[in-house]
Amino acid sequence: MKVKNIKSFIEFYRFLGVTNCISQKPRNKFALKKNKKFKEFKETSKIKENEMTVLSKLDELKKLKEEINILDCSLKEVATNVVLSDGDYNSRIMILGEAPGAKEDLLGKPFVGEAGQLLDKMLSFIGLSRKQLYITNIVFWRPPGNRTPNDKEISKCLLLTKKHIRIINPQLLIFVGSIAAKSLLNSKEGITKLRGQKHFYTDEDYNIRIPARAIFHPAYLMRNPIEKKRTWDDLIEIDEFIRKENIL
Repeated sequence: MKVKNIKSFIEFYRFLGVTNCISQKPRNKFALKKNKKFKEFKETSKIKENEMTVLSKLDELKKLKEEINILDCSLKEVATNVVLSDGDYNSRIMILGEAPGAKEDLLGKPFVGEAGQLLDKMLSFIGLSRKQLYITNIVFWRPPGNRTPNDKEISKCLLLTKKHIRIINPQLLIFVGSIAAKSLLNSKEGITKLRGQKHFYTDEDYNIRIPARAIFHPAYLMRNPIEKKRTWDDLIEIDEFIRKENIL
């Protein structure tokens, strides 16, 4: 075996639960059998626990949608569909934009229009696909004419958006655009100042503190392509953070 591979070899066997020490005493085959059964029991318990977590999360998301459907918001009167989410609800990365556009309203999914296609392309540059992420908006209905949601509309949806974050419980939040970033970071700064910085989303009611990043909205980049260079820098930093924290 080559010397450079020894460390990887040892780490791999440690991962399997094999010690790199040689015992002077013979192994007790009955103890090994007992340990094997205990390990199988632990693995079975872990699988059942994960299944319970998934079922619980699905139930909570179903209840969340029911709460959204009865929310008193004027946008419901002019929207075609409630737009909740797309992607993997078990993802450790949650992306939040501001509000649905025309195509999103029609299909009932976030970021499926022209701006959404650009977002998919941006994320693909750092090896991320929509299937690996959980994508939503802080406002659940399309504002008329694709206008920016006003403070009242944002406020109506914000409590349920925070509940949404608690249910998904990600390890990284990515805020797409100024409205999402300002609302969830409780900041008056614009996206130009919020991007490129390390943030934490906090919610004292749920005792939550999650690393967060803010990036330009792809719709803004379509109007201001010169900002793509700074967005690339932001994506590289996000990629480095994901790798460092072993989020995926």
